[in-house]
Amino acid sequence: MRFVFAVLAVVVPTLCQAQEIAAVRPGLLAVPLPPLDDLDPVVADQIRAQRMAFGSVAVRTNASDRDLAGAYHALGRLCHAYEFFDAAEASYANAVRLAPQDGASLHLLGFLYQQTGRFDEAIARYDAARRAKPNDPVVRAHLAEVYLQVNRLAEARELLQDLVDVYPAVARAGLGNIALRDGRFSEAVEHLEAALTRAPDAASIHYSLGMAYRGLGRLDQARSHFARRGSSSVRPADPLVDSLSTLLRGERAQLMLGRRAYETGQFEEARTAFGKALEATPSSTDARVGLGMTLVQMGRDREAIEHLLEASRRGATDEVNSVLVRLLLTLSRSDEALDVLSRTHSLAADDEGTVLGLAILLADRERYRDALDLLDSAYRQFPDRARTRTTLARLLAASPDRSLRDGARALTLAMGVYDTERTAAHAETVAMALAELGRCEEAATWMQRAVADAERERDAATAARLRNEGPRYSGTSCRP
Repeated sequence: MRFVFAVLAVVVPTLCQAQEIAAVRPGLLAVPLPPLDDLDPVVADQIRAQRMAFGSVAVRTNASDRDLAGAYHALGRLCHAYEFFDAAEASYANAVRLAPQDGASLHLLGFLYQQTGRFDEAIARYDAARRAKPNDPVVRAHLAEVYLQVNRLAEARELLQDLVDVYPAVARAGLGNIALRDGRFSEAVEHLEAALTRAPDAASIHYSLGMAYRGLGRLDQARSHFARRGSSSVRPADPLVDSLSTLLRGERAQLMLGRRAYETGQFEEARTAFGKALEATPSSTDARVGLGMTLVQMGRDREAIEHLLEASRRGATDEVNSVLVRLLLTLSRSDEALDVLSRTHSLAADDEGTVLGLAILLADRERYRDALDLLDSAYRQFPDRARTRTTLARLLAASPDRSLRDGARALTLAMGVYDTERTAAHAETVAMALAELGRCEEAATWMQRAVADAERERDAATAARLRNEGPRYSGTSCRP
C-alpha cells in the first residue's frame, strides 16, 4: 500500500540563497540546502557539521579534484539519506564532474533519479556506473528495474537472465512480469512462483501471479493471489544505497526506516521504527499513520484504528481516512466511520466493499443524497464494477427521496449489468427501474425472469421472495 505513505514523504522546504553552497569552481553547481530552522535539531546539527566538513576541503587551495569530489559525495549521501533530493542531485553531479569514473556517485545519482521517476536520466547514470564498475551486479539489477518501468522489455530480459544466480528473487520476478506482459502466462507463473518462494513477504508478486493465473483461466487461483496482494516488493540488496540509512538521526530517521521496512514487507521492523518515532514526538501525525498502517498489515486492526483515528483528527490524508473508514465499518463502528467521512474530501473508490458499505450506512441514516454522490463518484472511476453499478441503479430507481430518482439512468445501468451477469438480483434491478418509469407490464415480465433466474441458481429463498413481491408489479401503478 505505498499510496498511504505520501504523508510520510519529506517535503523539501522553499530554498533561499542563504542556504546554498555556492559553486566552488567554474562548471560546478550550487548545492541548495534546506533551511536548518525547519529541521529537527539533531538533523540540523548533522547537516551543519557536514557543511563545515565540506567547507574545510573546499577552501584548501591545493585540494585535488578527487578530494573535492569526495567532499561533494559525502554531502550528497547525507542529503540523499534525508531525501533532500535537489541538494543530493547537485552534490552527486559535482562529484561526477570532478571524478568522471566515480562509480559510487554515478550509482547513487542513478538511484536518486529512479526514486524520483526520472527514468531516462536514471538509465544514463546507471549505464555510466556500469562502465565504471563493470563487475557490479546491483547496478545491472537497478538498470533492469528501470527498463521494466519504461517497457524496454528485451533489454530488461537480457539483464535479468544474467542475474538469476545472483539475485534469484529479483530476476525471477522481473522475468515473470515480462512474460506476463507478453501474454506467456505459463512462463510467467513459473517465474513468479519461484520468486515468491524466495521472497514470501513480497506481496506485490501476488498481483502479477493473479493476472497470470487469470490469463490461464485458473480463476480460483487468481482470486486467491489477488486477495493476498500488497505493496511490499522484492529489491536487490544494495550496500551502497542501504548504507544511507545509517546516516539518519532523530524522528525523521525512524520515519524513513519505518517506511522503507514497510515497503519491503518487514512489518515488525516497521512497527518498531514508527513506534520509536512516536515516542520521540508524540504529536507526530506521520508516525501515527505509519504505525497504524503497519498494524493493519499485521492484522492488528483494533490497535491500528486508535492510531489512525488520532491521525485523522490531526488532519491525515483522504487515503488514510479511507482505510480507517473500512476498518471502522468492519467492526460495526458506524458513527465513528461517518465522523471520519465528514473529514474526508474524497473517499478512495478502489475499495468497492468500503464504498458500498458506507453507501448503505448513509442510506440507513436517510442521507440519500450523500449515498448517491458516493456511489456515482465510485461508478465514474470504476464503471465496470457490477456491484457498484447495481447499488447505484437501485438507489436511482427506488430512493425514498423521490427527487433523487432517475429511472432512465437506472434502467441503462441495470441492463448493462444484466447483459454481463444474468442473475436474479440483476433482473430484479431491471424490474425496479422499469417500475420507476411506470412501465409496469415490462417490470412484471422482468420479475418473472428474476424468479426463473433464482430457480436456475437453485436459490429457493430468493425465488420465494421474488414471487411474493411480483404482484406489486402487476397493477396499473407499480412505481415504488
